[in-house]
Amino acid sequence: MTSETSEASDPIDPRAGAALYSEAYAARYAELYIAPWQRKHRLDAANLSRILDELGPRPWWVDLACGQAWHFSAFPERARQLGVDLSAAQLARARQNAPRASFLQADLCELELPSRSIDLVTNFWAGYCYLGTSARIAGLVERAIGWLADGGALYFEILVPRDLETFNQSRYASRTGFAVTPLGDDTCDWQYDDVAGRHIMHSPPLDMFLDLLAGKFRSVEATHDGGFMIHLIARDRC
Repeated sequence: MTSETSEASDPIDPRAGAALYSEAYAARYAELYIAPWQRKHRLDAANLSRILDELGPRPWWVDLACGQAWHFSAFPERARQLGVDLSAAQLARARQNAPRASFLQADLCELELPSRSIDLVTNFWAGYCYLGTSARIAGLVERAIGWLADGGALYFEILVPRDLETFNQSRYASRTGFAVTPLGDDTCDWQYDDVAGRHIMHSPPLDMFLDLLAGKFRSVEATHDGGFMIHLIARDRC
């Protein structure tokens, strides 16, 4: 299956990924994806601290595919927080980890928020990849830009095709047996196999995101973390 086939036939249900996030998987999630990844989370926290300082007191922060709300829990007093996720099991833990935040169980493809009402929109671990096609992902980014108030910021962790093989060579993959397998020649379509099962994913190139952000922010930076993620930060929505 190539990325062109994926786009044309649209076989991937964006809700399929949420079905993997069962109670059993959620119970192991912190052990698998929070505790072992402290370097990444420290970088996330440093970037978020800088962004929140720039936004001033008590900005509105929406985290898309928020999972167990690790990022909210690191900043309990810094913002009014709304987390969005499709997994009830993940949201149950998010409410425990960030009791002052609000949460919404919703499909990101269908999510609508008031325009020009949010100060910060985030998406970590490239959670947008579950949407399955470049068109759906672009639609989410365009809507997120529309939700941002003047001066607002967007912070997405981007996973690009060229970094997928790097994961398979990592100590984490060797220790866990988890693996990424390309599903097309350009690796935009891929699968990730871990203890939950098979995650079917789609990763557009970075240029797609940069094109969507062009002219809408006064500052856009894309910094590779030396692991698997590009930290894409667009600041000062204009």
